[in-house]
Amino acid sequence: MATQLFARTGLLIRFNLRRDWKKLLIWVVVLTGLFTAIAAKFDGIYGTQMALNEIVKTLKTPAMISLFGAFSAKSPYTTAKVFATEMVVFMAIIMIVMNIMVAVVTTRGDEDDGLLELVRAHAVGRLAPLFAGAAELTALNGLIGFLFALGLTVAKLPGATTPGNWLIGLGLGGLGGLGWAFGMLTLLLAQVMTSASGTTMLSYLLLGVMYVARMGTDVNRPDLTWWIPFGWIEKLDAYQTNDWLPIGLYVLLGLGCLSLAAALNAYRDLGAGLVEPRRGRRQASGLLRGPVTLLWRQAHGLIIAWLLGNFILGAAYASVFNTIGDLAKSNPMIKQLLGASALAAANRLIVKNFIAVLAIVMVIVALVPAVQLMLKLVNDEQKGYLHQVYATATSRWHVWASYTGWAIVTGLLVLLAGLSGMYLMGLTSMVKPISWVTYWHVFAAYTPAMLVMVAVTSALAGWRPKWRYAAWIWVFYAFFSLYLGNLIDLPKWARRLTPLGFVNKVPIKPLDGTTSSWCLLLTVLILVVAALSYRRRDLAQ
Repeated sequence: MATQLFARTGLLIRFNLRRDWKKLLIWVVVLTGLFTAIAAKFDGIYGTQMALNEIVKTLKTPAMISLFGAFSAKSPYTTAKVFATEMVVFMAIIMIVMNIMVAVVTTRGDEDDGLLELVRAHAVGRLAPLFAGAAELTALNGLIGFLFALGLTVAKLPGATTPGNWLIGLGLGGLGGLGWAFGMLTLLLAQVMTSASGTTMLSYLLLGVMYVARMGTDVNRPDLTWWIPFGWIEKLDAYQTNDWLPIGLYVLLGLGCLSLAAALNAYRDLGAGLVEPRRGRRQASGLLRGPVTLLWRQAHGLIIAWLLGNFILGAAYASVFNTIGDLAKSNPMIKQLLGASALAAANRLIVKNFIAVLAIVMVIVALVPAVQLMLKLVNDEQKGYLHQVYATATSRWHVWASYTGWAIVTGLLVLLAGLSGMYLMGLTSMVKPISWVTYWHVFAAYTPAMLVMVAVTSALAGWRPKWRYAAWIWVFYAFFSLYLGNLIDLPKWARRLTPLGFVNKVPIKPLDGTTSSWCLLLTVLILVVAALSYRRRDLAQ
């Protein structure tokens, strides 16, 4: 009986790899190439003791701790120790996102498309599709973890050791790595929710909660980070004590999630989940007559979740504003040297500089649901949903404008929600809070650049649907180039491969009207091309 549950698992593994090998290869090449290239560049950036001492001072500030995690390295400081602090949390986020995307496609994605129903109609074990997906995730993470360790070995960072290299590689990837454990967690969540979009939303929600909780504990009580699975990756203590306990914890977490997922999968019906969808009306509302309201009906849960998520993220970051801007607390002599008024001005400048860094995070978070909604146009075509819409008197332009409009509105509202969260929490956490005008300048500065990125995504969906995933690569590159650009000394031209790289560091620097103008003009031109292209191409199959 047990053997029958897993029948044809090997066949499904080969099928998954044959279908997904291009996407998996892109993930492997991009992540390992990025990781190795940054490691090789670090010695040139922090090759001197003076440079190391300066970056260590920066990494010990509350602002950097909230972004990159607690700096636990002990003197003497080495390039390898700085690399382990700067890169681990950043790469952990990327690894989790990759595992969520792959895990959702191999589980709920196949169910939503009706593919799993066809597979289960044959002599295939009930648990075979689940364990085929788990095997695909294990192989992917194992390969990436091995290449991470190999890349660190080739980079030859000063202060690096072979055990430390393998600890970081296997901690991020491999069986027992953070990415693999979150992949197994996503497989579990796929049994709870009834759709791929619901599984994705819940997975990102848990990631956001863990990230915010990790940020709070790292700044105030680093010992409490042990209670947060996302924070275990910081406890590796690579190139020092090389603690393998976090990997053991990830193994237990992953196996526990996979076991529970198997139990739920064997219990539930195909297409069902533990969370049952709310029953709708017997008769559709009159508001569903057009694609604009129909899309809202389908995606309102996703939109509201991202609005709340970014609002909470902004509020969580603002909760440490008072700690970040308290120079007198870190050095009492500064108050005597500067005086009260000058000290207050210096504190506000530090907070504004932190807001400029956080704005990048807020913008990238806002772009994720915007790109999701825009690419939903192609996904709904492939599933046949829009064929039914076009059977009515609905024009191509109307449908395209609905998806594009909701993508733009959602992106802007999510960004505004994050900035509002920072502002409102700042009112309670700071003695002299930053005014709303400052946050509005940040919103106004990044809006035109965001519009360009959404417009390009719309053009890809309308002109070349097969290239649509390039939009995600562009978003991830924007996050990497702006989030780590200064720390890894990325050239200015490399940061300007996305329109976000042209935006001034607001609120430290003023708004650049010229940049905003050409971004808005470029947005209009791209949207015209996107609309014409979508009207002329065939529907995606």
